[in-house]
Amino acid sequence: MQADLTPKRIVTVDALRGIALLGILLAHMCYWYNAGPLPGELYGKYTGIGNQIVSILNDVLISGKFFAFFSFLFGLSFYLQMDKMEQKSTHFVWRYAWRIALMGIIGLMHHAFWRGDILSIYAPLGFILILARKWTNQWVLIVGILFAFNVPHKIIELIHLIQPIVPAVKGAPPPPNNFDAESKAFLAMVQGNSWVNIWVDNLKNLGTKFQFQFDSGRIYITFGFFLLGMYAGRLNWFKDISFTKPYLLKILKRSFWGALGLLLIGIGIILSNELLKLGWQENRAVGLVFGTIYDAFNAALVMVYITGFSLLLNKNSWEKLSRWFAAIGKMALTSYLMQTLAGLLLFYGVGLGLTGKTAPWINWVIALVFFSLQVMWSSWWLKRYQYGPLEWMWRSATYFKWYPIKK
Repeated sequence: MQADLTPKRIVTVDALRGIALLGILLAHMCYWYNAGPLPGELYGKYTGIGNQIVSILNDVLISGKFFAFFSFLFGLSFYLQMDKMEQKSTHFVWRYAWRIALMGIIGLMHHAFWRGDILSIYAPLGFILILARKWTNQWVLIVGILFAFNVPHKIIELIHLIQPIVPAVKGAPPPPNNFDAESKAFLAMVQGNSWVNIWVDNLKNLGTKFQFQFDSGRIYITFGFFLLGMYAGRLNWFKDISFTKPYLLKILKRSFWGALGLLLIGIGIILSNELLKLGWQENRAVGLVFGTIYDAFNAALVMVYITGFSLLLNKNSWEKLSRWFAAIGKMALTSYLMQTLAGLLLFYGVGLGLTGKTAPWINWVIALVFFSLQVMWSSWWLKRYQYGPLEWMWRSATYFKWYPIKK
């Protein structure tokens, strides 16, 4: 969610940011922009072929991929901005730390409206990234790959796996399953018409969001792609794509075949379990293996997206699309928060209250139409103004002075 600080922007990076925003919007809109547990019967209502296709595409190609894609771009922008700030000021570290703190404040305000906010996750990781800026390229790459593949979380899972299971006391009641109660409470909040209830519930569950980040390993993946983005910035991947094209093609091919192989292995495990009734869904060891394959597939696919779209956006036939995506990418913070506002007004009780009432394929159509409107509005705005409205406020607050916004 980075507004560029350099006089000359890299159009490819802006366009990639725009594509990432589209992927994030599709992932969030598919199931009613929810960011908490919903009762299973809501999902079970939509079993038609169109909804099944959208669900599969979302699970395989979208969900869990574009937040990592965006994290890569955050790390890349971090390096580009820090490098430029270092050339201008000896106090660049404190300046950028203040910039990250401002992002954290925006994130907490955003979280109060919608607990799926990512800025409040990026902010603390951004401070760690400042500390990591002195690492050598080798360390940045190694740690980045390990974290992007969610290795720290897999190590934690492995430790839990080899620990002996404490047998339940005979006659003791089973541990309570709170999912049903939590999902009903969350749905009631979503369907309610009170902004105050939304703010109170979301702020109360700030810790729950961070717990999910650690329990799923997403926080490690996010930081891993931060580092990989910083590594790409150090190697100048995007300053001249024609120069780095052979390198990007090599990564693209290896990532594609790796992702395809992992996908086929994962499908094989699922089909074997279903056809042979192996009961692997109850096996913790198989769960660990499958989770490792899934995280590796996600990481490989993200690299396919990054390198593949970078190459496509620099083709002559993609020039117009590249400009469109770059327009919304330049206004990423504003656009991201506008997407949340649209999601709340469409699906929450404070708006139209469509949660559970619209099919996933319809939600995707809505998302594509809304994104197109955002692109047109961004193009119109940037013809008249130098920055998006929130990017301008963020920049001005970073430097404690009002920057001219009109062109």
